Amino acid sequence: MTAVTVPSASPRYIAAMAISSILSAAVSGLQANATRAQVSANNVVNADSEDFTPSRAETTTLVSSRGIDGGSGVQVQVTEEPGEVNLVREFTEIIQAETAYKASAQLVQTAEELDDALLDTVRRT
Repeated sequence: MTAVTVPSASPRYIAAMAISSILSAAVSGLQANATRAQVSANNVVNADSEDFTPSRAETTTLVSSRGIDGGSGVQVQVTEEPGEVNLVREFTEIIQAETAYKASAQLVQTAEELDDALLDTVRRT
């Protein structure tokens, strides 16, 4: 049996891939939580409309363990939810989506800071 040698990745490459994964997760979080807020806002606006069927946005966290090029993110699925619009629930959803959106935005900022630090390190060498 012949052994296969896999070249090791440089620390800079690993760091760049990690930053890319962080950014990808953050952007998917921004998109998913914007959708959550939009769905709840639509439910609130149409609460008194005849024949309106409210929707629900459910998010799922995705995690990949493919090594250094793996990633994670957030997926959102919108489904109809027959019944009355519950305004308390909708405003709670909007607040939760806003909080999660802010966390994802902070993650984008952190990824940018890490990227700048990595570029500074590369420029110095």
